[in-house]
Amino acid sequence: MAAAFGIGLAAFLAIEPTQSWLLLLLTVLAALASDGVVRSHPRNDFKHLDDTALYLFVPVLFTLAAGLFLEETAEGYWTVPTGLLMAVPFGLALQAEYHSVEGKGNAYHNARLILNVATYMIAFLFYAVIYDFELALVTTIFAVSVVSVLLAIEVLREEAMETPRTLLFAGAIGLLMADVAWALHFLPLEGGVAAIFLLLAFYLLTGLMHSYLGRRLNLRTASEFVAMATLGLVIVVASHNLT
Repeated sequence: MAAAFGIGLAAFLAIEPTQSWLLLLLTVLAALASDGVVRSHPRNDFKHLDDTALYLFVPVLFTLAAGLFLEETAEGYWTVPTGLLMAVPFGLALQAEYHSVEGKGNAYHNARLILNVATYMIAFLFYAVIYDFELALVTTIFAVSVVSVLLAIEVLREEAMETPRTLLFAGAIGLLMADVAWALHFLPLEGGVAAIFLLLAFYLLTGLMHSYLGRRLNLRTASEFVAMATLGLVIVVASHNLT
C-alpha cells in the first residue's frame, strides 16, 4: 500500500492540470488500507464498521496534507521523486497504526512515538496550506479548528478513554486553536512562520492535555512544555524580524 501511495501521489503531483479526483481517490484508498491493516492485527476486537475510525486519522490526513502542500511547493522534475519518497513516512504510519492496536510492549511505545511525530508534522503541513491559500478570516479559523480537533484525537486516544470523552477534550483543543488563529490575524505573521506559530500552540495544548489526562501534569511537566513552546516562539519572532 505504501508503494501504491507513492505512485499515486507522484501521479497527482506530476499531471497537469491538477487532477483533484486523484488526491480524493488516494485518500479513500488510504482509509480503506488503514482499516484493513489494523483489523488484521491478531489481538484486535473490532466488531463494528466504526471501531477503527480513530486509527484512520493519521494516514488519511497525511495523504491530504502531503498532496495539498506538495502541490504548492514541489515543482519541475522534483515532483515525481518527492511523491515517491512520501511512501516511506506513509508506510511507517501504517505500521505504527498496526502496532498501536495492542496497548503494551516496546512496539506499542515506538508506534506511539511515530504517530505523535507524524501528527505534528501533518499539523504543520495543514497550517501551512491554510495560510498559503489566503482564505478569509472566518474560513481560516474554521479550518484550523477542524484540523486541530482531528489531530488532537490521535494524540489523546493514547489514554484509552471512551470515544465521547476523547472527542470532548479534542473539541476543547479545537476551540482554543480557533482563538489562537483569530489572535494570529492581528500579528504580522504569514505563510510558514504563521504555520510554525500555530504548531507551537498545538504542541503546547495537546502536550498539557495529554499529561493531564494521564495524571502526569505537575509544575515540572507544565514548565517543560511552556519552555519548549516559548523557545520556539522566540525563534519564530527572531527569524521574522531578521527577514
